[in-house]
Amino acid sequence: MSTVRFSLLLAALLALLNAACAGDPDESLPGVIDLTPANFKTVVDGKRGALVEFYAGWCGHCKSLTPEMKKLGEAVQTDPLLKNRVIVAKVNADKHNELGSEYGIQGFPTIKYFPRGGGEPEDYNGGRKSKNFVSFLKKKVQEDRGLGRVDALDELVKDYTTSTDKAAIVQAVTDKVKTLEGTDKEDGELYVSILNKASAKGPEYLSTEKARLEKVLSSGSVEGNKAVEMAKKISIFKVLLGEADL
Repeated sequence: MSTVRFSLLLAALLALLNAACAGDPDESLPGVIDLTPANFKTVVDGKRGALVEFYAGWCGHCKSLTPEMKKLGEAVQTDPLLKNRVIVAKVNADKHNELGSEYGIQGFPTIKYFPRGGGEPEDYNGGRKSKNFVSFLKKKVQEDRGLGRVDALDELVKDYTTSTDKAAIVQAVTDKVKTLEGTDKEDGELYVSILNKASAKGPEYLSTEKARLEKVLSSGSVEGNKAVEMAKKISIFKVLLGEADL
């Protein structure tokens, strides 16, 4: 077999392999919300961070990305950190060109991250494997200034450092956490743990432990769920110390 014929055969086989590994971007995927002009604003509403793929049905790169989007949707659904804090979505911006125009889409696929709390979306320019997306989303959750915060508990502890009856605040928080559910309950238990340690170790515990965690986190020596837990604690320390916006 000549070198030319071998090269052509190899190219054909690679093309077939790529086609077999690709998918239909319009296909419904588990854990991935399909967006239209009718539901875009209600789904991407700022209550959770949102990673959105803007695609075209004819786009080859979009077809190749489909299996990774499927893996991402499944990963987020089963990840205890991400499943209630971020959403994954996609929209055919070629078909719904009004959305493409609104968000300045000039090529396909374009992936944008919409932060929790609203604000301008940012372009995602990282790797296109599901593991890259998961790492990106976990970093965004970690950076969220409201991470670990529970509004109902913030209201109870906002005067903690100046209160003359700190034990009453600890009891009120403990009682409130018992009524919470889901991630609020999980985060609420961190409030209780921190308050109990502050009661045992004294008021200086809040500032010294916050500084220690910030140093560890900024060093980059921890990552993943451990880093997120530290970031949550720092957020709660800031509330207790009166350093957070309420």
